[in-house]
Amino acid sequence: MIDEKKIIREIKSGGGNAQNKSFRILYDFYYPELFHFIYRYVRSADIAREITHDAFVKLWLHRQNLDDSRPVRAYLFAICRNSLIKEFRRQLRNPLMKDYFDFVSGLSVESRISYDYDTYVRTIRQACAMLSPRQREIFMLSRHEGLSASEIAARLSIGEQVVRNQLSAALKRIRAELDRVLSM
Repeated sequence: MIDEKKIIREIKSGGGNAQNKSFRILYDFYYPELFHFIYRYVRSADIAREITHDAFVKLWLHRQNLDDSRPVRAYLFAICRNSLIKEFRRQLRNPLMKDYFDFVSGLSVESRISYDYDTYVRTIRQACAMLSPRQREIFMLSRHEGLSASEIAARLSIGEQVVRNQLSAALKRIRAELDRVLSM
């Protein structure tokens, strides 16, 4: 256990090396717990790491406002909770996240636990690299830019049915790659 009151006073005092050392103690003590808390919700190590680091940056930037009679842990978890809400709102607008939820909902419980969002995105990128250039372009326009088949057809000056056929072939290839990675 750490002496939070003492650490908060040292962080607020602005005493150079002692201040940095105290902040590092706080960081080392709370980082693992915060990271695991966030990871449980986002299932992405990259996003969990980013949110956790941001929480400590915010703590550092507002260190003069810290109250040594209140637990730092509560302050850090409040920052993380607010960041999680922001992240969920951002992800809801991401078409790739919708595809991930659709994919994961079809998996068994055991598979869902082991298949996180980072693995999903990495697999999608690998599968996209195996697509033909036209399939990749149509897939990216559909999933990353959120364009409809008619909008893609207009942008690429091709028929709407061609877009649907190419997108269908791309999705079939990507699903096969996702299934292959999952069965490993």
